[in-house]
Amino acid sequence: MTAPDPPDTLVLERADAGPLSRTMAPALDVTDLYRRYGDLVRGRCRTLLRNEADARDAVQEVFLKVHRYSDSFRGDAAPSTWLFRITTTTCLNRIRSRKRRPEEPVEEMPPQVSHDSLLDRLAVRQLLDRLLADEDERTRECVVYHLVDGMTHEEVGELLGISGAAVRKRISTFRQGLRGQTPPWLAEDSE
Repeated sequence: MTAPDPPDTLVLERADAGPLSRTMAPALDVTDLYRRYGDLVRGRCRTLLRNEADARDAVQEVFLKVHRYSDSFRGDAAPSTWLFRITTTTCLNRIRSRKRRPEEPVEEMPPQVSHDSLLDRLAVRQLLDRLLADEDERTRECVVYHLVDGMTHEEVGELLGISGAAVRKRISTFRQGLRGQTPPWLAEDSE
């Protein structure tokens, strides 16, 4: 019995079955990327955009970009790292665009959740959104990538173009800011 392949190795294809050389960049199987990481990409989009409809649109845009630019994947990092970078950049561009051209708010339908685990994840995501509301964009990214997506400090740093130590510091500063301070929306009424 053989050991299972690491998650990202199944996404890489080669025309010949030989080992991957440093000069040849691997081709990506976009369908497999979507199957493996579609939910994570959707979660990242929801966290950054804070709007379900915008998140759905962003997921489509991300995978269109992956399909369109899959030949630019060099293989220096895991395909998931490349995918999360595209996702983050796409969402940040949408946020910047929203700031330049604000739209009238549209009342959003509450998400339809059928499983308790999904409800728990939604509650955690909403809590995290509230806790991160006053943080700068880079700190939000560090916290979400590390605490929600489970990426290491070094992976987050590589993805964001900063050191693992800088990621650690941002997360530590965020946690220290939360200690001993009960947010007003969480404090019980004294009545």
